[in-house]
Amino acid sequence: MGSGACRAAKILVIFPHASESHFNVMRTVVTELAGREHNVTVYGSHGLGERFERVTETLVEPEYDFWSNLQKHGAAGGSLEDLSRLTDSRLRSSLALVGARALDHFLTQPVVQTLLQLTSAEFDFDVIIVDYFYTEALLALGYKHNKPTIGIVSTDFGNYMDDVQESLVPVACSPINFEDYTPELGFLTRLSGIRECMSRRKQFRKEHHAAQDELIRKHFKIATTVHELQANHLALLLLNNHVPLWTPRPLVQQIVPAGGLHIRAPRDLPWHIKRYVEESRTGVIYMQLGNEQLCGQLPPQKLQTIFEFLGARKERVIWTCHDVTKLEGQPKNVMIQHAVPQIDILAHPGIRAFIMNGDLLSVQEGIMRNVPMLGLPIFQNERKNMQLAVNLGVALQLDQSNFSKASLNWALDELTTLETYQLTIRDVSSEFRDRPFGALANAMFWVNYVVRHKGGAAIRTRGIDISSNHLHLFDLFVFYFGLAVVFCALLVATYFGVVYALQRKRNDTKNAKIN
Repeated sequence: MGSGACRAAKILVIFPHASESHFNVMRTVVTELAGREHNVTVYGSHGLGERFERVTETLVEPEYDFWSNLQKHGAAGGSLEDLSRLTDSRLRSSLALVGARALDHFLTQPVVQTLLQLTSAEFDFDVIIVDYFYTEALLALGYKHNKPTIGIVSTDFGNYMDDVQESLVPVACSPINFEDYTPELGFLTRLSGIRECMSRRKQFRKEHHAAQDELIRKHFKIATTVHELQANHLALLLLNNHVPLWTPRPLVQQIVPAGGLHIRAPRDLPWHIKRYVEESRTGVIYMQLGNEQLCGQLPPQKLQTIFEFLGARKERVIWTCHDVTKLEGQPKNVMIQHAVPQIDILAHPGIRAFIMNGDLLSVQEGIMRNVPMLGLPIFQNERKNMQLAVNLGVALQLDQSNFSKASLNWALDELTTLETYQLTIRDVSSEFRDRPFGALANAMFWVNYVVRHKGGAAIRTRGIDISSNHLHLFDLFVFYFGLAVVFCALLVATYFGVVYALQRKRNDTKNAKIN
């Protein structure tokens, strides 16, 4: 039996979110687990779309509209543009609240309640895998039945992934602001970084973890906290990212980079898409502006700009919209599709450029398929991803303030006519792929490791629940500073004591001579 081989395990997969793009990651993981002869039971808000011999699927409905509720809570105007203008602190507060409500909605559904009420004797699973995005309360299920839990972090939205890693890595090694990243961090940069790190972690625990702790008490009836569960019952974190698509940072064994694990080998396109692409003599532009940005709700002026820009292009355009199949004023060279296999479309040699919002999964797909990208980001995490892609030389980025027909045409012409983008993206793609195992194979190795070695206790790292004071050694610095102060005080006291004694001795001598 090879080092990566493993007995067939019974694996419970829980996916509580409404995000279709996040579920693409989980869908690939489930498919691969079943292909490796594991028995997988899935509870999720999305369907796998196909049947597998070793997969039992339970669809949890109704689905919680995460983005709609986030917009209502976080943005005064209730629109996506209003939401994008929130400060990072306010956005984190809204995500904590809405994330807890989404998980509460999921756990309240009857089919999930049946799962939660199983006794340990009835809970016949070896490992639990969860989408780790405002779902820490699910660790209580593994705690309750003494089963290892693996988290998959599909995104770093709202610095969520950074907070997870800051629990293990000092902030000087994991820069707070991607815009300010340099290999050498000066005193003021580190001072600002530590202050921001402590402030963010305090807010994260006060708002997000407190809400998750409440869900643990409500649904699992257990007197424990997220801090304790992460420290003792989180076996592994699979991060869907990899160099060179993040700033360099140290990692521990318990946190495994597996960027691109959702990207499978390309398949044949649906016949109508294939014909549309291959009949175009000038190539095809593929556009997808994110699941949360509904095409039918785009501001009229923005939609008009897009149509004028696309309608004047010589290429054909495939635009994925999840809410509509046709829009008023749609140019003749634009095909709108409700749902298409994006990774297969990007693999077609007829695709010349990828217009997208900058979400991490799409950036990875563009790089893996060697398609230069034009980013139109809205949120901070999207700007971060696009800035990294721009720095790597594989993309261009336009801010919302620079959104015009002229700027769009200029950017797309640059991407499609300059050979440097095609050459550079092949080098970056090669670097992204270059690792001992492929992304999915690496993820499967570590899942099997947890199965084989009783939860992978050997790689569990002390420190996930450590306080900021302990993480940055502030208490030790205070202790040594106190020792230094005491030592200096003793030196000063000794000095003045000696001076006083000598002075008194002189005075005594003078008095003796006088007498």
